[in-house]
Amino acid sequence: MPPLRRLTHALTVEEARPILAGVDPIAKLAGVTRLHGGSTEVYRLDLAGGAPPLVLKLYPDEPVWSPGKERLVAGMVESAPIPTPRWLKVDESRALLPMRYAVTSWLPGTPLRDHMAGPGGLQAFRAAGALLRRLHDIPMPAYGYILDHGIERPRADNLANMTGAFERAFKWFSDQGGDADLARRLEAAVAARIDILAACDGPKFLHDDFQPGNVLVERDGDALRLTGLVDFGNAQAGDPLMDLAKSILSCAHEHPPGVAPLREGYGPIDHPDPERAIWLYLAYHRTTLWAYLKGFGAAPDELLRDLAEMVAQGPVPRLGP
Repeated sequence: MPPLRRLTHALTVEEARPILAGVDPIAKLAGVTRLHGGSTEVYRLDLAGGAPPLVLKLYPDEPVWSPGKERLVAGMVESAPIPTPRWLKVDESRALLPMRYAVTSWLPGTPLRDHMAGPGGLQAFRAAGALLRRLHDIPMPAYGYILDHGIERPRADNLANMTGAFERAFKWFSDQGGDADLARRLEAAVAARIDILAACDGPKFLHDDFQPGNVLVERDGDALRLTGLVDFGNAQAGDPLMDLAKSILSCAHEHPPGVAPLREGYGPIDHPDPERAIWLYLAYHRTTLWAYLKGFGAAPDELLRDLAEMVAQGPVPRLGP
């Protein structure tokens, strides 16, 4: 589902001009357009004379590491065969705006979310799966969440990393008022299966928000061509199946017919029991998503129903080849 917005600021042309001058003193601003779908404000800066536009992204005060993290992550993925924005400038001085900002290159296209139900939508999900697989070819030195200085509390072992992550997730669920009986049954189900997470063959780069709002496409007749991937603010290092599971969850929520082609595009999985691993990661993502949304007063009951169904049924082979 689209992220909840954390910041509102209506950028004006007058505010944008000195920002643009600090990036390219020769460029002339022709207009400012807000781009929709993000958790903060993102604007396209249109330039005069047909020059490619730029993108201005605004950041709230918290978390303090957000701009530095996205700049760091941009360097991690720049060598991969994946179209992503280039970071041109990060300004945390608040001299030109009352908040921090970054200026990046522009990627053509609009979110897959705007086209997924039309012609070419299933093909685009298949291509998105292949794109996610390429992202998972980027090796990382350890498991853990990425901050502006690198991996926070790096771990060498996926099972240890996820055991701690589940403990924090269940505590968060409880602290937000989650059903105690469901929590006990879910913890027991996870404990009975979690050993399979030791089978991960090494940490890889994870987008951790690979969903239809962050995959860009352009229409070419009845086909959709992928043009880029944006919003790396959640990136971490971990098991690729964790990222695939979250993408499946997002796709199933927004456009269920896209799940099978997404999975097909991702390709074969070299893992002794991918269904059990994906089950665990889906349990983790649903638990943390419910707790996150509950903090905003927006937690849907369907997430609790899904968790209860997962506990009752266990892993089942329903995610394609």
